[in-house]
Amino acid sequence: MNRDKIGILLDAVNQRIATLNTDSVPARLFVNDPALWTQDPAGQEEIKIRLGWLKLPETSRELAKEAMQFSKEIKDAGIKKVLLLGMGGSSLGPETMGLTFNIPSSSFSILDSTDPAQVAEARKNFPPAETLYIVASKSGGTAETMSAYYYFWEESREDGSRFVAITDPDSNLEKMAIERKFRKIFRADSTVGGRYSALTAFGLVPASLMGIDADKALDAAEKVMNDTEDALFLGALMGEAFLAGRDKLTLITDSAFESFGAWAEQLIAESTGKDGKGIVPIDGEAHLPADKYGDDRYFIYLRQNGEYDDFTKELVEQNHPVYEIQLLTPYSLFAEFYRWEYATAIACHILGVNAFDQPNVESAKIEARAQITAYNEGGVLDEGEATWVGEDVQIRTNVDIAGASLNFALDSFLALGQKGDYVSIHAYLPRNRATFESLQKIRKNIQEKTGLATTLGFGPRFLHSTGQLHKGGANNGLFIQITVDVENDIEIPTQGMSFGTLERAQVLGDYAALVGAGRRVMRIHFNEIEKMVILEE
Repeated sequence: MNRDKIGILLDAVNQRIATLNTDSVPARLFVNDPALWTQDPAGQEEIKIRLGWLKLPETSRELAKEAMQFSKEIKDAGIKKVLLLGMGGSSLGPETMGLTFNIPSSSFSILDSTDPAQVAEARKNFPPAETLYIVASKSGGTAETMSAYYYFWEESREDGSRFVAITDPDSNLEKMAIERKFRKIFRADSTVGGRYSALTAFGLVPASLMGIDADKALDAAEKVMNDTEDALFLGALMGEAFLAGRDKLTLITDSAFESFGAWAEQLIAESTGKDGKGIVPIDGEAHLPADKYGDDRYFIYLRQNGEYDDFTKELVEQNHPVYEIQLLTPYSLFAEFYRWEYATAIACHILGVNAFDQPNVESAKIEARAQITAYNEGGVLDEGEATWVGEDVQIRTNVDIAGASLNFALDSFLALGQKGDYVSIHAYLPRNRATFESLQKIRKNIQEKTGLATTLGFGPRFLHSTGQLHKGGANNGLFIQITVDVENDIEIPTQGMSFGTLERAQVLGDYAALVGAGRRVMRIHFNEIEKMVILEE
């Protein structure tokens, strides 16, 4: 670990570490002291049953054996495809593992979307006759996960041998899996919250099915558990950077670990983003000349082979804090899971927020459920009145804009941005390479035009990741929803609605929740996805 490059933050971080040790914070963490994060009695009771992640490198050993044995059983049965149905902490860890270990997407993938086109693509690539479906939901009732399950259950002709459940004990999913004779049920550790669950059944079962050695993964994490000095430093850095006005944690990753940011986003944003505070994780952003970044940034470089040594050198020369973490092999990923979980818990202590709740996540769900109720009663969703209408495109916003054209209207919205703000793009679109590349061009245009930090999330998956920060963190975000008409919708069996309707209800629900939280929001709706290219100009 290279600490010297954090420059102007180094003294504050070292002083903070001294204070943390004087206050016995590392020791208190391992004896599950909830007072590290809150004095609220109800909050403390919840924290006490959410700290099982601290010992997972030890307590998950039997699970690792069971998972690897199950993987052998599946291999012997000739099943070569695995599709994981899950959201947030149930899917981001496995996705990161698959990409880091270069597992072919034709043999393992996740479905964490209600977008009909993405559901159809998953059905095409993972047909029931060849696939094992993992239904992963801690609560056992996650709307997106269960909708996908209902669809693939019907597509499989209700063949329980094609399904595995990962869920907390006594959940509705567990009961259903028993009734429907699922091939296997893995009961997760109920003392671990979703975003801290990469080393539980939610991570280790998919990992084993990918051919990853679960014991070796735990070995890597255990080394960090037994020596938390670097994790403590990272947590102190995150906390002190925030207190110094640098709330944008900007990740730089060599290509072998470029998927790590999607997992880290949820951990950081959902843990810290509340009570009007929050660390904003910036992942996958285009690199600009070092002198173009504001003083609300610091950079953490996950370095394997030094692809970005020149870029980080330029950043340091411009007095931007840079912290470098050296990664050696794909199994280093599991060490990082633990390091960042520990560091985030420490950072939350410094910020004075509860690392283990998500009080604002429910607001978007409530609004979406209200939309669905209205749809069930009247057969339509309330889109609201358009603020601006152009050819093949409409805009809805809660702020005053001027709009002679789409790009003029967008520029008017972006002009509301101030120093220290960030722009967050929420794309309710099929998540594929073509869409991603188009959105990245739009993102870079916004970044260069405004000089502000930018984030990009696909809906509804980001609702289970950065959504808490958007509503509960500081009011320094400009939020842009991008939606399109659905071409080929798919009905959700037994639910009385389609995936397209559910996705649109989630769009409208999050829009209403953002507006209710006093955020600046713009929704750009295209008749067809090809029209989005105009935003690339």
